[in-house]
Amino acid sequence: MSQILGHLKSITQPSHDRLETVSFAHEIMSQKITRPQYLQLLAKTEILYQAIEPVVNQFIKESKIDKISPFISNRLADVKKDLKLLNGKQPAYILQDSPVRIHALPALIGTLYVLEGARLGGKVIVRALQKNTELADIKDFHFYEQAGIDTRQRWLNFRNLAEEMITDSAAVEVAARAAQKTFDFFYKIHRKPLSFIEE
Repeated sequence: MSQILGHLKSITQPSHDRLETVSFAHEIMSQKITRPQYLQLLAKTEILYQAIEPVVNQFIKESKIDKISPFISNRLADVKKDLKLLNGKQPAYILQDSPVRIHALPALIGTLYVLEGARLGGKVIVRALQKNTELADIKDFHFYEQAGIDTRQRWLNFRNLAEEMITDSAAVEVAARAAQKTFDFFYKIHRKPLSFIEE
């Protein structure tokens, strides 16, 4: 791991571990996540990516920096496909305003550290979901499968980008704060059950 990403990991590891306790990580990997739990996971993921993905994509597009344009993301569309396959209901949750703010490249790197790290684990997660007998009728896991994306190479590209963009201690601290805020937002959404709008 690069020096920059190693630093981000050391600072945010407690928040990462805390998030795993409320985001069904154990249930997924033990192949015991229930259908209602999987629905909760998808619905919360949709809320998170509705808040974060447009902010990240807008900053990348407006920066007009070729090296960061490959990190424009479309994972929100994938989680919407998964929700539609499962039941099509909408969570009864209104996010008033996104807590994610990106005003500089180091903040983008910090936010992407969380998002790209989550993406990297997708292939392992989808294998566990596919082996779960309660989800046996679900043939596609779009959000985790990430069709056509080499997640390992994408992570290596992100590591190189972080090393290039974070060049001093002040930038490291900005990136660390952004990563921490992103983890905190994930935890806030995941820690409480959602209700759904009845159609």
